[in-house]
Amino acid sequence: MFKKILTIIIALFSIVTTSKFRGTKLPNEDFIPVINTINSNTSNYKSAILIEASTKTVLSEENSDIKLPMASMTKVMSLILFFEAIEEKRLNITKELTCSEYASSMGGSQIFLSVGERMSVDDLLKSVCIASANDATVVLAEAISGSEVGFVTLMNNKAKELGLKNTKFDNCTGLPTNKEHYTSSYDMAIMSSYLINNYPKVLEYSSKYEDYVRVGTPKQFWLVNTNKLVKSVNGIDGLKTGWTNEAGYCITSTMVQDGMRLIAVVMGAKTVDDRTNKVISLFNYGYSNYKYKVLLPKNTVVSVNKNVLLSPTKQSIVLKEDFGIILKKDEDIKDFQTRLSVNNKLISNYETDNIGTAEFYKDGRFLGSVNLCIKEKITKNSFFELYKEVLKSIFIY
Repeated sequence: MFKKILTIIIALFSIVTTSKFRGTKLPNEDFIPVINTINSNTSNYKSAILIEASTKTVLSEENSDIKLPMASMTKVMSLILFFEAIEEKRLNITKELTCSEYASSMGGSQIFLSVGERMSVDDLLKSVCIASANDATVVLAEAISGSEVGFVTLMNNKAKELGLKNTKFDNCTGLPTNKEHYTSSYDMAIMSSYLINNYPKVLEYSSKYEDYVRVGTPKQFWLVNTNKLVKSVNGIDGLKTGWTNEAGYCITSTMVQDGMRLIAVVMGAKTVDDRTNKVISLFNYGYSNYKYKVLLPKNTVVSVNKNVLLSPTKQSIVLKEDFGIILKKDEDIKDFQTRLSVNNKLISNYETDNIGTAEFYKDGRFLGSVNLCIKEKITKNSFFELYKEVLKSIFIY
């Protein structure tokens, strides 16, 4: 009975919270005339940043390197490791996991998992992404590492791997702790871009305003997104909110418009409205002043490798991803220089993925880089085919 009453209270709260945004001017309407957010008043928040997701270009930032408590935005790193485990087959989306006593004891946002209750990885991910459920987060963490402590080690190792200099984790949920647990808005933006670029499926969860778990059972539970902007603003499809007394109101939000994905992070806001207004102003600034241009699309042939010991004897070296850059709205770029770095030893060993990089420059200024791969499947050339190639070369000579 208590859980049913609590569910009703949460539902009523979400309705009240949603109504707060009715008076806010949003990007799918007219743009708010933001000229420059870099020197704006930060009295209502402590830190903010706006980046383009694929290039990680910083478009605006304020105190973006200061260390701050991150509350439930912690779960961005947890989600990276969850989806990594799924990709590596260490976790199966349909597998049911069992809730431990420790996971069940989590406070804060939760779906009230009971000890011994089983739930699929899919529903647990749904609960983490939509409702920021702490109990579901710990169940997934324990499935990967055996304990939250072990999982936190993985989180900190991943932070080092991503080059995050102002981040340290003490738990996987963002619940208050007496130990060091912090990040910066820049680090959070980089984490989020990594999550979205490598595991875009996360957006299928985070973009939902509402859903259910335990469907068709007496314990059916209504999930309501803690990020109301996914319902209010066209193009916003994630990613994570957070709040504690210490952290204030925090958000990592992502939006797609005109083929460009931006990520905005606001930390330490005084109120939900302060957090929301800053995110909206950042997105309006970004989409009003910048554009994303693809200079070379994915699979563009940039070179041809020749090796008669392989079949085919000519291998097309192509871009693994689009090469694009961020430009001011009134800017354009027509010519640039390319520098290729190819590992021929990998190709000789029949490797086709990540065999090098293409770096791009404009008048000596570095524009960006893209990984290279081989378009064709490579096998060892047969003796007969090799003999034909030798004869062909002699004949042509």
